[in-house]
Order: sequence, then structure tokens, then C-alpha cells
Amino acid sequence: MSGEGGGPSDDTAPGGQIGGVQVNEGGCDEVKEDIGADDVSPLGFSARDALSALSGERSAPLAWSKGGSTTATVAAGEIVAARFVRSTVATVAKVADSGPGGAESTAIAVDCADHLQLDVPLAFSTEDGAFDESFAVTLRVPQVGAGRFFHRIDLDALQGSYEVTEVDPTEFREVFVYLSGELTGSAVSGTISGIAETHPVGTGPDSSVSGQPFNVADF
Repeated sequence: MSGEGGGPSDDTAPGGQIGGVQVNEGGCDEVKEDIGADDVSPLGFSARDALSALSGERSAPLAWSKGGSTTATVAAGEIVAARFVRSTVATVAKVADSGPGGAESTAIAVDCADHLQLDVPLAFSTEDGAFDESFAVTLRVPQVGAGRFFHRIDLDALQGSYEVTEVDPTEFREVFVYLSGELTGSAVSGTISGIAETHPVGTGPDSSVSGQPFNVADF
């Protein structure tokens, strides 16, 4: 079992076909520009302003999906790098069966707002010792006082005592666990979830692999 390898690795929506429209991954066209921590971005605030509103320890009650509860604590560290991201709805989708040449249309997108990306170290722990981790994440900050992150946890490098018991890892090809969270004001909320990837069914080009999602905890 490993926390590295395949599986989704970011918080963008997967690509696919919806209602005859082929959607790009995430549905957004993004142009990124490196900025200094104190540079005022086109959003009207700097990366340091954004992090100042989100820094410091924040705790919240955490409920395990299999029963029981504890307290989760999250703390973002100093800025390692920052970027301004200009994000627009992608217009590279093609309408299926639209005739010769196809018809260009606007892709379906959930959130294509301009934002800052802040690379920071993040400490995440639970009072019961299941997690006692520190890793690098990218905070997505569209405005001062609001930021979110998504991180695939390396199950082979855990410092806490957590083990996957929500599914039986021996029955699957690989198991992935993810931490997603949102920082707002002085609060934090989030989810720990996972995907269990099945062993391939069939061989060659006709083989297929599916994923079974599972929930670990909410806080």
C-alpha cells in the first residue's frame, strides 16, 4: 500500500464528457505569474496580507467515520513561494457530434475566479495521535480571509498512528488518502477521504480499473 503513485493529485475537477460537451480538467484556463510576498497583486492585496489572515493554529472537532471523535489542529507556516493566477472559463471544449470541424463552446467550470497560490508548510495533527504530520501545500486564496488546500497524504511516511481500516487494503491494488481543508477567519474545516483502486479486470486494451471512495473523517 502506498500514498504515492497514481490517483488524483490536486483539487481540479476531472476531465470528461457532460451533456455532449467535452470538458477540460478543471474547466479553467489559468495563467500563473510569480510574485513577491509583499507585492500588491491585481486582486488588491499581497501574498503576505493573505497569509497573515490565515496564519496561526486553528482547531476544530473531528468526527471519525467509523465512530469516535477528537480535535484536529491545522497551522500554516511562512510563504515559500507565491503566484497570481488569472483564471478564465476554458473555451476549448467541443460539442460532440456537431458536424465537420465541431463547434467550440464554453467548458463547464465550478470556480474560475482569479486567485493567489501560496506555497506554505502545513502542520496537521489530531489530539488522539492518529495524525501528527507536516507537509508542503498550496493554498488557493481568492480573497483575504479565505483559503483552501488539497493534499494527498503519503501513507508510507506517516508520523501519526493512522492506518487504513475503512477498507481492506489487501483487497485493492492501491489505496490513496487525501486531506482537504478550508481556512476562514479564525476557523478551519475539512475532510479526510480516500480512494481504493481495484486490481485490473481483463487484459490488454480491454482491461479496466475502478476506484471505491471512502470517508475517513470530517472536521
